Amino acid sequence: MPKKKVKKFRGSRTHGKGRNRRNRGAGCRGGRGNAGVHKHKYLKFIKLAKLGLYQFGKYGFTRPKVVQREYKAECFHKKTLRKLKEEGKLDDYTYKFLSSRPEINVDDIDEIIDRLVELGLASKEGEVYSVDLTALGYTKLLGRGIITKPVEVKVQSATETAIQKIEEAGGKVVLEA
Repeated sequence: MPKKKVKKFRGSRTHGKGRNRRNRGAGCRGGRGNAGVHKHKYLKFIKLAKLGLYQFGKYGFTRPKVVQREYKAECFHKKTLRKLKEEGKLDDYTYKFLSSRPEINVDDIDEIIDRLVELGLASKEGEVYSVDLTALGYTKLLGRGIITKPVEVKVQSATETAIQKIEEAGGKVVLEA
């Protein structure tokens, strides 16, 4: 095993650095860590970057899980609507109406339900309409607005106010897992 350099300096007060003050902080090595990478250590780190041993600036970010879930749901919704439009099941107005809303409210259903029946995406039995929101790419039903028509809605989740308003109008909400 080769001799360590420190052995050579045992007994020496300054270990070959001259005055003690010169060797005290990080000043003798141009700063700690990556300090000076864009200044006095620039060329050294350019060479390391070319070899793939160093990356300039900030890099890497992990989105929070909640944001990832919301983004995936929105992408699924848009993809589903695009597919329905390409198949000819959605006209331009309905596509724009539905794609502009990542979540759907009770008043949105009240406004668009007749058009969905015409396009074959919802059905009407007597006075009761029935629509499957999961087939349109929606996962949640929200309770804003007023609904005047009795509607049976299939959806993964719904707020309490949405369920209450639909039941008051004579419809029902079927939650599926």
